[in-house]
Amino acid sequence: MENSVFRKSINKSIIDEIAQILEEHYIPFKQVDNEKYFDATFVNDPSKIEYQILIDRADFEKAEQIITDYYSKNLEIPEDYYLKEFSDEELKDIIFKKDEWNEFDYEVTKKLLKERGIEISEAEVNQINQERLETLKNNYEKPEDVKNLITFGYIFAIIGCLASFVIGFLLFISYGISLAILKLQKQLPNGERVYYFNESDRRHGKRILIISMVFTIFWTIFFMFKNN
Repeated sequence: MENSVFRKSINKSIIDEIAQILEEHYIPFKQVDNEKYFDATFVNDPSKIEYQILIDRADFEKAEQIITDYYSKNLEIPEDYYLKEFSDEELKDIIFKKDEWNEFDYEVTKKLLKERGIEISEAEVNQINQERLETLKNNYEKPEDVKNLITFGYIFAIIGCLASFVIGFLLFISYGISLAILKLQKQLPNGERVYYFNESDRRHGKRILIISMVFTIFWTIFFMFKNN
């Protein structure tokens, strides 16, 4: 059994409701309440608290359908609901980025678009979800940060080893960066786990690791002979 995060939210009531729905349909789950491990230094920032539901990856598709059916059948939109103020394009963006919204808002969005004469078929929804998975799999939320990390990796691979003879811990920075680029993973909305960095950037990680090893050996031998 491979548990993955099925839903997460800073709103505990949303997680409790989804947990109840899963329980009623006999889908095993684990509810993670990280408020128990909450750092008191963040006491004035509730957004730091995240509640999660974990289920077996094999149950993802079934659970998704159950949750969708529940909210679509129990949908009552308040008169002053904020999504009614959204433009068509803003609502379409919610459809594309379903993973960033809760089930209620997602179903409300579909209904509002339908009322405006924009109906999205099941086939279109499946295609949109697949495109979103590909986007999350291959793109970065902050590509500039990734570029900077790779740049620093190369810098520390070349000069970090030399500097490490003065400040010891610098030796490990380039190794740490390269291993993070090679090994770090992320979870997609369907429960699949993939490498966080795309294949092109992971090749940079391999080069940084190789360069780090070469320069570590080079500077070690250099200083050994110099001291002799």
